[in-house]
Amino acid sequence: MFDPMRFVKHPAIVQIRGNLEREEEMIKVIERHGEEFEVERVREGLNIYFSDVNVARRVVSKLNRIFNANVKMSTKYAGLRGGKVRVLFVYRLKID
Repeated sequence: MFDPMRFVKHPAIVQIRGNLEREEEMIKVIERHGEEFEVERVREGLNIYFSDVNVARRVVSKLNRIFNANVKMSTKYAGLRGGKVRVLFVYRLKID
């Protein structure tokens, strides 16, 4: 079961699903345009956890432009910090 509180230090997750034949090229793009991220290989593809939402958006834009992906975005409640609501941004890229 997904526990958003586990990822509070990462306010954005980019999920890459579908055809991962060019996985090494994708990771190079992420390394070139991203900062402070972690890559996790899951059965369905890749999960990349970013510490900055704006960096995640920039990486999603670059990956979408290069790999012509289908992008969907959602948010999840991730708790309170200092009286402010924390939101987890989840971007899903489906590559055909």
